[in-house]
Amino acid sequence: METKLYEQVRDLLYLEADLLDRQRWDEWLALYTDDCVYWVPAWLSEDELGDDPEMQINMIYIVGKPGLAARLLRISSGQAYAEAPLSRTSHLVDTVRLLDSDDEIVSASAKWMTLSTDARMGKQIRGGWYEYALCRDGEGLRIARKKIVLLEDVIDGAIDIYQI
Repeated sequence: METKLYEQVRDLLYLEADLLDRQRWDEWLALYTDDCVYWVPAWLSEDELGDDPEMQINMIYIVGKPGLAARLLRISSGQAYAEAPLSRTSHLVDTVRLLDSDDEIVSASAKWMTLSTDARMGKQIRGGWYEYALCRDGEGLRIARKKIVLLEDVIDGAIDIYQI
């Protein structure tokens, strides 16, 4: 049973990365629950990561699928000046781990690296780890919460949801 659950989690994380790289926004958004949380905390100091998205500064903090949909609309419409033209990306996801599970939620983590390339910034490589709360539903697993920890504490240029 644990092996099957691990494979489901791994396959979901791999699918998410592939959909981002192919810029298949609607399919990517469908992986998330309606009340999802998408969070990229900021480093508060050299060794302290923010742990309260409501009270501390964040690199990105989006609550709910409508917020993600609005961000995707800006990205795909060309209205996001910092993202015009869109970077091409390649996500590598590995070291997928199951942390905990019950009848409703599966907690998992993974390491990641992303190569982004565009004419203005050239090549950028970023990395860190993901922490997920995955909700079980009748069709499998959906992303209820995604925390993305960037190793960088200072960002050169812009980052957006499809680049990390």
